[in-house]
Amino acid sequence: MAEIRPLKGVLYNKSIVEDLSTVVAPPYDVIGEEAHKTLLKNSKYNVVRLELPQGSSTDGSKNNKYARAWSTYSDWLEKGVLVRDLEPSIYVYEQEYEVRGVTMNRIGFIALTRVEDFSTGKIKAHERTLKGPKADRLRLMRACGTNFSQIFSLFSDPENNVDAILRGHTNEKPRVDIEVDGIIHRLWAISDPAVIAEIQELMLDKPLYIADGHHRYETAINYRDEMRKATGDDSGGRAFDFTMMMFVNMDSEGLTILPTHRMLKNLPKINNDKFRANLEHVFAVEKMETVDKVMAGLAANADKHSIGVYMGNGTFYLLTLKNEAGILQLLDGPESKAWKLLDVTMLHHVIINRVLGFGGTNIENSIKFTTNENEAVELVTGGTYQMAFFLNPTKVDDVRGIAGVGEIMPQKSTYFYPKLLSGLVFNRLEW
Repeated sequence: MAEIRPLKGVLYNKSIVEDLSTVVAPPYDVIGEEAHKTLLKNSKYNVVRLELPQGSSTDGSKNNKYARAWSTYSDWLEKGVLVRDLEPSIYVYEQEYEVRGVTMNRIGFIALTRVEDFSTGKIKAHERTLKGPKADRLRLMRACGTNFSQIFSLFSDPENNVDAILRGHTNEKPRVDIEVDGIIHRLWAISDPAVIAEIQELMLDKPLYIADGHHRYETAINYRDEMRKATGDDSGGRAFDFTMMMFVNMDSEGLTILPTHRMLKNLPKINNDKFRANLEHVFAVEKMETVDKVMAGLAANADKHSIGVYMGNGTFYLLTLKNEAGILQLLDGPESKAWKLLDVTMLHHVIINRVLGFGGTNIENSIKFTTNENEAVELVTGGTYQMAFFLNPTKVDDVRGIAGVGEIMPQKSTYFYPKLLSGLVFNRLEW
């Protein structure tokens, strides 16, 4: 199902940019204002100047931030700061990182894949997208004609056949070998047509599941449709019919999904006793002493659908589902049983929406997400937020199953760690 093609990647010229760690950046959508300033200071060639350019989106066409991004990009190409490879390649991308004291290694490859409508079933989404980010990414793509970062996708390969090929090339000297925020990133290029063909063959029968980059993928669809209309060419063989992706085996031990905890504010006044009594209709409610005890309880009950709660004033609860029938009765919509029994679904649609009576558009400006349970506790204790909810990480099998039948998970259901760097390799949308 996945049509893979090599690309002539555009990479930083190490004779000009000696320290590549100064020019890379996290994905654009996780870069806050202070991080943006830091990245700009790191190097005059940092990719954030292209991926997240400064300025207004409403200035005149010659001065807006998208035009500035193109001016910067074309200047770097002209001066040789960025150089395009002569041979089409697949780029092996390895990340070495630590989670709770355990060293992990995730490997995948960056290549092109054909842009497919979701209706084909070849590429599957699991998160909703917003209009604003897609409009922003489309304007940047129109201006620069380049993918500055890769979409993160998953495929299933229980035998690890693709990983074995990739790891066979990691004994060579990498093109990129840097450490950023304690995570080691390495990149190699495979240009041997025979090896590329072998990977292409192995990927042919595999659907792809978008892990991160839903906005960028939908932008690729919109850009393809726009360019087909502009050129009159819908043959499927143009560069705009493809987009750059990172492909990772979801059956690999190196794949990590972190939990994403929630904090809420602007809630109506909460009566703790009534709140607990309402929860007890479907959950066993156990009072806990600390957030560490909550997290330990979550880990011990990972297969029993548990959710942690912090009410402030040192009040912690561990909620464990009594029986599935109670939840299924409350969530009587057309969604699958698997979707209804997601911890994050129960949290949003039962606890937040029904028990607290809080949801819809009210929640958008009243919720904060974090992977750090201690941050959540501090923000509630300090009064910035009223309540915190703690979750186990979503299982990759849940992503596979729910996205596989075309359903969408609640917002921020997954946090794939670590994030992919932007700035390792670019894809010019031209052959």
